Amino acid sequence: MLPAAIRLVPSDNERYARFRRYMLAEAPWAFGATPEDDIALDLAYLESALAESENAIFAVEAPNGSGELAAVAGILRRKNPKFAHRARLWGVFVDRQYRGRGMGRVVVSAAIAFAKSWNGVAYIDLGVSANAPEALALYQSLGFIQWGREPETTQYHDMRYDEIFMALRIG
Repeated sequence: MLPAAIRLVPSDNERYARFRRYMLAEAPWAFGATPEDDIALDLAYLESALAESENAIFAVEAPNGSGELAAVAGILRRKNPKFAHRARLWGVFVDRQYRGRGMGRVVVSAAIAFAKSWNGVAYIDLGVSANAPEALALYQSLGFIQWGREPETTQYHDMRYDEIFMALRIG
């Protein structure tokens, strides 16, 4: 049986920041941020962001009872009035030791359901590294449609990775 996703609250800022550091170390090619410049590692920023009504991080806790996180997905509503009909899925990651257990689907589905509760939101957008075929397959299985591809978007050491852009119509 799959665990339920929980919505992180402001007091979860430290455990999310720990997991975020792990995410950036495990898959540096998948994120635009680095540990040196990632705003999501700033505890005050995280505490404030997690308190917003249209900005959320959903997580599954590790099944070992440690209280640490095993999977996460962020969702936020675009703030600019011309784009307020769109939400953005971001920061999706599943700890390597828990992959293949459906946890990614649980957190992404929770984020989608949350975005559907926002009045006027019609689309959820995301970008996914071409180096993450499992993530791409998950998004496709949930109904996201690829609309573009930017070549060599992210560079990590001597490798460059394309970014695939997708959208899901929800309204």
